[in-house]
Amino acid sequence: MSRLVITAEERLPAFPLLVRAMSAGRKLDADTAAKEARHCWGILGENLDAAAAAALAADCAAFGVRVLEVPAENATPLPAPLRVKKVVFEDGAAVFTGEAAALSCAPQALAVLAAAPIKTESSRLVQTTEGPSSKEKAVRLGIMAVTGLPIGMGKTREIKKEVKSSEMEFYLDLVLDGGATRLRLVSGDLDFSGLKEKKTYSSQVNFRLLCAELAAFAPTAWKNAGLLAILAGTPLTLLPYDSLADLEKETLRLTLARGK
Repeated sequence: MSRLVITAEERLPAFPLLVRAMSAGRKLDADTAAKEARHCWGILGENLDAAAAAALAADCAAFGVRVLEVPAENATPLPAPLRVKKVVFEDGAAVFTGEAAALSCAPQALAVLAAAPIKTESSRLVQTTEGPSSKEKAVRLGIMAVTGLPIGMGKTREIKKEVKSSEMEFYLDLVLDGGATRLRLVSGDLDFSGLKEKKTYSSQVNFRLLCAELAAFAPTAWKNAGLLAILAGTPLTLLPYDSLADLEKETLRLTLARGK
């Protein structure tokens, strides 16, 4: 039976310590270990047999990194997230309203809160019509002036250009106790009226405020590096969230570790 080896604490070990533990435990050179550690999010080894998992755990323990061995059959993927449009706090519960029916949760029902800034890039083809340039027109006018021949200004042509754009969105995934339900909040797709008088004109500021409200509402929920950075007011750009895959991996690790 294959196993995963994951860090056991809510917070990830300091990056240099994580690199050293992975280098020793996985027999990697320092550069490769640093590259692996950047996006491991606490999952230090996957698809390991029992002996390899035990050896990795022992090497990590030597560096003071506490880990858990998880049978692969217990590390099932997270459920597909349910999109939430609005959050309201009332009568000691958080009410999440989305495309389906509203869901009311008590504080202890929230097991993991994981936030991250994710940049999405898109491209589209734009078709434009372009005529001859000013220089081409000047040359043709000069020829007509000298020869007297009507040669015209030249033809127009259809040009297709690829226009690329990028957009930063803030995500917050909430895993309910037991791991069977996952909710997802996206900054650009939220009604922040539940913040009441705290609401501002900035969706990113509102998102941070809502994260703080949820963290205070569910103090026993485990929090990821992104949410801890939001609560501490530190720059999120220092964290290596290159895609949603990073958030998914980190949330899975937190869910598995908290369930132990």
